[in-house]
Amino acid sequence: MVGDAVEGYEAKEESIGAETLREIERRVMLSIIDQHWREHLYEMDYLREGINLRAMGQRDPLAEWQREGFDMFEAMMGGIEDDFVRYVSHLQVVTETEPQTQVRNLQYSAAEDPVAGSDSMRAAASAAPAAELALEGGGMGGGTAVAEAEVTNTPVRVDKTPGRNEPCYCGSGKKFKLCHGR
Repeated sequence: MVGDAVEGYEAKEESIGAETLREIERRVMLSIIDQHWREHLYEMDYLREGINLRAMGQRDPLAEWQREGFDMFEAMMGGIEDDFVRYVSHLQVVTETEPQTQVRNLQYSAAEDPVAGSDSMRAAASAAPAAELALEGGGMGGGTAVAEAEVTNTPVRVDKTPGRNEPCYCGSGKKFKLCHGR
């Protein structure tokens, strides 16, 4: 039985190529480990919730936690090995003979204003500078810069206060709770 499996594996390696098969094995192994590790973490959370009940049965919860956690880890490692062998032994590689065609005339569409508060940011970016600097006096000596502009702070009218995690109405790009929500 083992000899047949080894022969099948070697035939697969010759047909696919050793390097390609190793890459496929790496990807399959990472996927299986990821899946089993997530399940193991969920099981450990479940064990943590119920481990204190062991104290009612006159058992040390820490010793039980270690013993059962180790048993669960060993079961996970065995499951990874079994699944890996099963997936690799049933692996069938299909190669495409035709190259993929390039996609043409691709168009993207999105809402005109996908982010709340981006109107004020867009307006601030496109507005002319509020202050113009003019040099008075000529030549090298005595030139001073004078700002000739009116600075007016007009409050922003807000009909509805945004939620804590929504972008702030002032257009800063920060969350409301970190900007004007303080």
